[in-house]
Amino acid sequence: MSSKAIDGENRPSHKLSADRSPLTPKGRSYTQLRPSRILNVASTQENVTLGGMRVLPRPAAILFDLFHTLACVPTPAAVGETPISEILDVPGREWNRLYYEEDILGRALGRTKDDIGAIRIIARQLNPRVTEEQIRAAATSRRRRFELGLTRIEAAMLDALDRLRSAGVQIALVSDAGSDDLFGWEVSPLRQRFETALFSYQLGIRKPDPRIYQHALEAIGVSAGDAFFVGDGGSDEHRGARAAGMQAVLVTRMLGVYYPERIAERRVHADWEFEDVPALVDALGL
Repeated sequence: MSSKAIDGENRPSHKLSADRSPLTPKGRSYTQLRPSRILNVASTQENVTLGGMRVLPRPAAILFDLFHTLACVPTPAAVGETPISEILDVPGREWNRLYYEEDILGRALGRTKDDIGAIRIIARQLNPRVTEEQIRAAATSRRRRFELGLTRIEAAMLDALDRLRSAGVQIALVSDAGSDDLFGWEVSPLRQRFETALFSYQLGIRKPDPRIYQHALEAIGVSAGDAFFVGDGGSDEHRGARAAGMQAVLVTRMLGVYYPERIAERRVHADWEFEDVPALVDALGL
């Protein structure tokens, strides 16, 4: 099962700021991709109209993806780091394929929680001469970048989550992630906003398995028909969300910077498309 590469290796350089990432939107927009199923919204019967267009149902809850939806790990160049593949002297595409896309060690399923050990195994598969010093330097650099990605969240993103909570919309996090993808999570401003945050490595289940969404829905006490799932579409997450009974929302701003070629194929399983999470919250009138 493939996964999205969340590490930002071999992608364009973008600098971070305290208020916004370099992925700042130029304008808010949305698209309804297919005739939407009608939500059975238990907590609010309100619907939102956009300039006389199709009614956007207001959900009782929203489940969010994490990487490329709410947070983005900066590229090495953006923060003055050397790419992991260069530190290890291995081919960048092969590194991303084995460590992230194919996740051959099952990091996201919790089969290994040792980042140094995981880097060692894959690096030596690609370069038998890699040294322990290189391996530890790669792990240290990767930890720094993931911590930056999870602690320097856009102010607009945090405000959007706060508006949802203030309006009584429950929110939960559902992320395909290994424990080594979460350096900085404990001090992330996102953590305090989610009472329910489920990571695949803890459950041993990954998207698009409907069970991972069902775990989150049960935790917040909301039925699938009353909920949206919002994400960038990695790990085939929208297909899984729809199979679980939710409406699926594709957000494209971060994805468009790092992987613009993947947007069209990810629209297939989405009901709605928005530029980003703040645009969705704006459209809900919150």
